[in-house]
Amino acid sequence: MNQPAENSPPSSAMTPAQSRELLARSWVKAQPSVLAFVIASAPQFTDAEDLLQEVAAEVAIRFDEYDVSRPFLPWALWVAKIKIADFYRGKKREKLVFVGEAMDALVEACTRVQDLMNEEQQALNECLGATTGRSRELLTMRYAQDMKPRQIAAKLGMSAAAVRVTLSRVRTALSDCVNQRLGRTAS
Repeated sequence: MNQPAENSPPSSAMTPAQSRELLARSWVKAQPSVLAFVIASAPQFTDAEDLLQEVAAEVAIRFDEYDVSRPFLPWALWVAKIKIADFYRGKKREKLVFVGEAMDALVEACTRVQDLMNEEQQALNECLGATTGRSRELLTMRYAQDMKPRQIAAKLGMSAAAVRVTLSRVRTALSDCVNQRLGRTAS
C-alpha cells in the first residue's frame, strides 16, 4: 500500500474550509469501501464499528498529510490497515487473521469495488442526462422531489398504477443503458 508521497502537495496547502470540505466529500465517498475492508478484517461486527470510528478519527487527524494529487481511497485504506494492525497488537493475539499479502489483497479488492461503483455512477449520470420528456419528469418527481406514485398521479392526471408501471419501465431502461455503457451484456 502506498503512503502519501513526501514530495507531493499535502492537503494542508488548502484553506481550513477547503480542507474540511475535501475531507468530508472524500470520506463520504470512500466510507462504504473502508467499512467493507474493516468488517472483513475484524473478528466481530462490534469491533468493526469501533475500528471504523478509529479510522475516521485517524483520517481526520492525519488529513494534512494526505496528498490531494492522489486518490483518497487507497490512502484511507492505508490508514485503516494501520488501525487494524494496532487493534490486533492491542489484543496481543498470537495469530493475526490478516497479514501482509492477504491484507494487501483485501485492500486491492475494496479499491476495485469503489472504482466499479464510480464507473456505475458515471454511467447512470450519463443515462439520466439522456432521459427526457415524461420519463424525466416522473423520475424527478419520484426521486428528486420524493413524491409517492399516488401524488404524482394526482398531479399529472394519471392513475397510480400507470405511474408505477411507467417508473418501472424507466428504471429498466436506465439499467439497460448503464449496462450498455459499461459493456455488459444482459443476463
